[in-house]
Amino acid sequence: MLSLVVGADGQPRDIQVARSLGLGLDESAMDNVRAWQFKPGAKERNPVDVSVQEEVFFHPQRTLWDWHVVRVVFQAPDRAARPVLVKAKFPPTIDLEQNASVTVAFNIGKNGVPTGLRVVKSSDARWEKELLAALRDGWRFRPGTRAGKHVSVPAWFEFVRGSHSPIPPASIPPTAVPPR
Repeated sequence: MLSLVVGADGQPRDIQVARSLGLGLDESAMDNVRAWQFKPGAKERNPVDVSVQEEVFFHPQRTLWDWHVVRVVFQAPDRAARPVLVKAKFPPTIDLEQNASVTVAFNIGKNGVPTGLRVVKSSDARWEKELLAALRDGWRFRPGTRAGKHVSVPAWFEFVRGSHSPIPPASIPPTAVPPR
């Protein structure tokens, strides 16, 4: 959900996140809305600026058997902003119709690169290698920050392939030890 001003010229401005989704989706929604053209509001037939709230919907372009993220936990240090996902590349889709689940713990380094990847829980070991490779090589984050400096942030991501996880979700400790 974004709040913004539609100018008398129909252009959006002063775009702010009213209800966050995280994972880079807020930024994507804002970028998308910046390109929109609105019909301006009018008062006594004259165009005027209008404050509005606009809900932006995301429709994943994926098949049932594509990998997707169903749960994310960042454990940012005190007073630190969490990382923001800026690039994600999932393993390729295959024709095998089988639900799968892999929970991965890792650190998002000061450079935004996932490090120390380890599988916490998996429904089938054969999916782990390709998922870890996709994370290592194809995922990048804007790093977490504290007092204007980049900080390393532990993260847990639960990936599912298919309509649901075939196993119960992994327990994520309230203060997980960063992966080594």
